[in-house]
Amino acid sequence: MVVRRGAAGAFSVAGGTVFRQPARPVTAVDPVGAGDAFTAGYLCALLDAAGEQARLALGCAVGAHAVTIAGDWEGLPTKEDLALADLEDGTALRLHPTC
Repeated sequence: MVVRRGAAGAFSVAGGTVFRQPARPVTAVDPVGAGDAFTAGYLCALLDAAGEQARLALGCAVGAHAVTIAGDWEGLPTKEDLALADLEDGTALRLHPTC
């Protein structure tokens, strides 16, 4: 059983164990599609054979990212987008030109 709780995160019960995952703190722009985004992240982790805690973490990360952009699917992140969300504020990135 998986329960999405929006800004309060999510929890699940699997094999008699309760797993809890806090939400990522973001500034929400548009909540439309957040639940579907959570589900997509959770299922992606499931298909990657991740454990239950990692599934919840990815679901919360994708849901949080999705609400930062207006629209129901426009905010869905790539795996690269999610990696950027884990960087500390002020981290400098060097982008390589593709041409």
